Amino acid sequence: MTTVPTDDRPAQLEPPETRAAPPEPARARARPAGRPQLLRGVRFPVAVFVGWRLYQLAALLRQNGSGVYTAFNYDGEHYLRILHYGYWNPRPVMPSHAFFPGISWLATPVYWLTGSDAIAVHVTVTLTGLAAFVTVWGAAKAWKGERVARLAVVLLALFPASLFLWAFYSEGLFIALGAGAIWADRRGRHGIAAACLVAIGTTRSIGVVVPAVLVLARIIRQRRVDRWAVTYAIAGAVGLSLVLLTMWHQVGDPFAWAKVQDDWGRELSWPWSSVAQGFANLDPDPSTVMVPALVARNLDLWCIPIVLAAIAYAACSRRDRFPMEAWMLGVAMIALPLCSSVLASFNRFVLADWVIYPVYASIGYRLPGWLRWPLLAVLAGVALWTNWVLIGRFAANRFIG
Repeated sequence: MTTVPTDDRPAQLEPPETRAAPPEPARARARPAGRPQLLRGVRFPVAVFVGWRLYQLAALLRQNGSGVYTAFNYDGEHYLRILHYGYWNPRPVMPSHAFFPGISWLATPVYWLTGSDAIAVHVTVTLTGLAAFVTVWGAAKAWKGERVARLAVVLLALFPASLFLWAFYSEGLFIALGAGAIWADRRGRHGIAAACLVAIGTTRSIGVVVPAVLVLARIIRQRRVDRWAVTYAIAGAVGLSLVLLTMWHQVGDPFAWAKVQDDWGRELSWPWSSVAQGFANLDPDPSTVMVPALVARNLDLWCIPIVLAAIAYAACSRRDRFPMEAWMLGVAMIALPLCSSVLASFNRFVLADWVIYPVYASIGYRLPGWLRWPLLAVLAGVALWTNWVLIGRFAANRFIG
């Protein structure tokens, strides 16, 4: 009779934690862990958004502003006109085709459903503002990790010009799509990134620089042109083409948006000409076009070192390395406003140059704790006061950006 050898060693000799678990499908492993983790992370920018929005609303109501109709002031009137009439029958001076229609197009389905300007506008700007907070957090996290991402969102909320994220302006949508494209690209969601790049071309004239930067950075990093570099380039071209075709059909000139900038006193110039004009705005000639309220004139000037220092740090720091697209985007999104001969609205353009928030957040975490938090508290106090004053001027229908 044949005896089958057996292993009499006790099973406990192999520690339980070292035993190989049965394999499970990759999808089953990734989904349960990934999605709750993402949702937990998103809670922070959502909470910051809610706190920011409540403060902004309280500041507006305390200064006799309308919680509904103040959002329509200045550029909001142009976007509202585009919502209702497109570019047909433009005004002879300062026509609405100086503005790209993305935010108006986004609000249009809500208006069709509700028939209310107020609902259409506030639903749209609430969603785009929230998306801006979440995508800045996501892009910053992809670049530098969770704690930098959280501080970046706080800095976005504290930036004095953040009031434009609840006005019927394009800044919220522009930030959401630009940061969303970076976040999606970093996570390998190239299709989502391409969709963002199509849409961002409809928000502002400089929207086309975001896909251009992503394409250039991708080619440099990979040393070749791959299908996603081509896709991103096509996506950016499609977004801009939608606007040009609309203007061609409704105005008769696809480049009408560029030809009316003189009405706002803007033309291409050297950056120092715009800076000189910003200083002149502190004591302006009454006949000068686009003279903001005094607090905004000062903030426009302060924004010059704020944005340039962040870009220089992202480009030059060797200890705190940022990906090349960070500083490239920073330059691309601010170059044209800085070379437009007029510094008015510069605070709003710097708000939209969202890469500065992860950069300053990363700088902040390189400071010792005893300096970081008192400095942040002082900056928060100054920023909240400046924001309060800006909201008061905006509520009184005074131009601030």
